[in-house]
Amino acid sequence: MSVLERQLVEIGRRVLETEHFGPGATMESLPEWTSLRHVLLLGEIAASFGADIRIEDAYRLDSFARLIAHLQPGIAASAVAPAAAEAPLPEASPEFASIGALFLARAQALGDRPFLIFPKDGVTFSYRASLAMASAAARRLTANGLQRGDRLCIVLPNGPEFLILYFAAHLLGLVLVPVNPALSAAEIRFIVDNSGARLTLFDPGLAHVCLEVAALGAGPTALADAASGFGHAVLAAEADLAAPLAPPPLAAADTAVILYTSGTTGNPKGVVLSHRNFLADAAALVAWFGFHPGTRTLCILPMFHNNGQVITLLSPLLVGGDTVILEGKSALMSFWKLIDDYRVEWTSVMPAFLAAFLEFGLKRHDTTLRGIVCGGQVLLDEVRARFEAEYGVPVFEGYGLTETTSFSSLNRFPAEARVFGSIGRALPCNCMRIVGPDGVELAAGEVGQILIKGDNVAGRYHDLPALSRERYIDGWLQTGDYGHVDTDGNFFFATRLDDMIIKGGENIYPSEIENVLHARADVVECAAFGIPDPILGQDICVYVKARDAETCTADALAAHLRGRIARFKQPRHIVVINPLADLPELPKGPTRKILRRKLQDHFAARLAAAPSAATGASA
Repeated sequence: MSVLERQLVEIGRRVLETEHFGPGATMESLPEWTSLRHVLLLGEIAASFGADIRIEDAYRLDSFARLIAHLQPGIAASAVAPAAAEAPLPEASPEFASIGALFLARAQALGDRPFLIFPKDGVTFSYRASLAMASAAARRLTANGLQRGDRLCIVLPNGPEFLILYFAAHLLGLVLVPVNPALSAAEIRFIVDNSGARLTLFDPGLAHVCLEVAALGAGPTALADAASGFGHAVLAAEADLAAPLAPPPLAAADTAVILYTSGTTGNPKGVVLSHRNFLADAAALVAWFGFHPGTRTLCILPMFHNNGQVITLLSPLLVGGDTVILEGKSALMSFWKLIDDYRVEWTSVMPAFLAAFLEFGLKRHDTTLRGIVCGGQVLLDEVRARFEAEYGVPVFEGYGLTETTSFSSLNRFPAEARVFGSIGRALPCNCMRIVGPDGVELAAGEVGQILIKGDNVAGRYHDLPALSRERYIDGWLQTGDYGHVDTDGNFFFATRLDDMIIKGGENIYPSEIENVLHARADVVECAAFGIPDPILGQDICVYVKARDAETCTADALAAHLRGRIARFKQPRHIVVINPLADLPELPKGPTRKILRRKLQDHFAARLAAAPSAATGASA
């Protein structure tokens, strides 16, 4: 064994904590060689040998042999300086089995340093206070009968209660089920029932929805307020009396969160995400953007989605940073002021936010913001260029799904390394490839389906074994999205395989709307589809064939939808086709499948000819 090989063995065994690292070892063969430890290993190798390891090459260096091959060209084996055995591991991406274990370790180490900042509430929680309140909430959850493995639904906006309950759940080893507060009572009831939640906690402002959900026969429900003991003021008072809780010994593969996303049958499907999924993605983002101890992020995206949980909460938590928590769209007008007031370094938004900042004419005053991470819908390069010209801050476009925990690809950092129009390169915690209909990988430049595999990729859907087998094949997630990759490993998004509507970053399946409309006896058939919107990316249009066009009007259909589906799912345009001379039937293909593309073309033509004619109703 050469000097280089012996030194690599020494580093690898120390970092991976296994005696089995050496010639012939691969990430596949060593269970200890997780993606989190892989990031640590590469950091140690780069520091010890002075090697240039680009973050986008991390996933390729997945074996002892490939590491040696990477090191040999620039290093004379006989002259390599040995790594100091006592050298500390990098702080950026430590190995933890669970989110609760990470939270406990950071809180114990950082004590009174700020962790969670809530401008609207005028409060800042230190690491110590956050742990104390989460421990108090965990004890109250236990008193309500919840124990390890139980599901806890929280229907809460971004705020103190969400974060306290988030970490309380992880301290107990519960499975958290965050729910969009904008959903209707019927939609929330489905998620509560489907997930098997033992308790559902609502924002006090949703008292009426809480009563409706309870009336529909869901399990135990309560408001997160002083009366239930889950309000943050009560928990803060109890925190002084509560000793910190330590999480149970969880495995990284244990379920941490179930996130519900739109389903092809009209009901949402629960994506089962493990602690490993979250921590792998968070660690990859830390390494990608160079987060450091003290990094401050701003979370303006809803935390019932994975983006808010990962890049602006768990990633700074990994490095001992802190997070400014906003309630979302209501904070848009104050965005730049808050960035300046709190000296924020990073944030993550959807493209619609960038367009809104430009539309509102908001001005930037800070000098601290290093970059904005952007995903959730297609980012038009015109919008990016205008935004960067106006505000002088780089935007890093990426791609990911609920099933990949958050991002799976991102444009390279620093800004000069970006490829405009690309969704970036695969993160080091996963690999991506483009395949044809036969599943064979395609050459660079050829358009095919995007497949993803890695430690951040979920393995199944809750209680949907058939769909899980269909979407996860040999560990590869079949995304249903099409794109291509260039010879440098930059991926480009082309289109969605299915008919998903993405409105302001929210995924909406046409069937969710169509199923509600079909409940009316006077609806023969209908089709919902996305139409371009300069702010939201897409809005919703529905074409309907009625039995009686006198009573089944666009206004009547819009009224029918209100209260039955969330407001953000209600169509902006409803077109009843009965009076249309050029469209007697909804267009269909040979298998009688409605051709939504033809409807999109028809609507665009109507809008171009007479804008008022295209608008049947506004919801």
